[in-house]
Amino acid sequence: MHASCVTDTDAPAFDAEWQRRAFGVAVALSEFGHYPWEAFQRELIAAIGAWEAERPGRPSGWRYYDHWLAALEHVLISHSLVDEGELRALTQP
Repeated sequence: MHASCVTDTDAPAFDAEWQRRAFGVAVALSEFGHYPWEAFQRELIAAIGAWEAERPGRPSGWRYYDHWLAALEHVLISHSLVDEGELRALTQP
């Protein structure tokens, strides 16, 4: 784990395999120097903040790894690791 990652390194909790994969991709790409971990943290904070601003009062529907995935997508695009158009094409039903 990156030294600034505050996740419980002994037992991160995942409800689905895609969450484990998104977590691993985010950490690995940072560890291999593709972006600083702080860039991912900022994107995650922004994703959570945007969600909270759209839903004041803590309504139902909170899913942490949805925000993690949104942050990962933004950091990948902003660091030119993936083309936004190609990513959107892959993620659209």
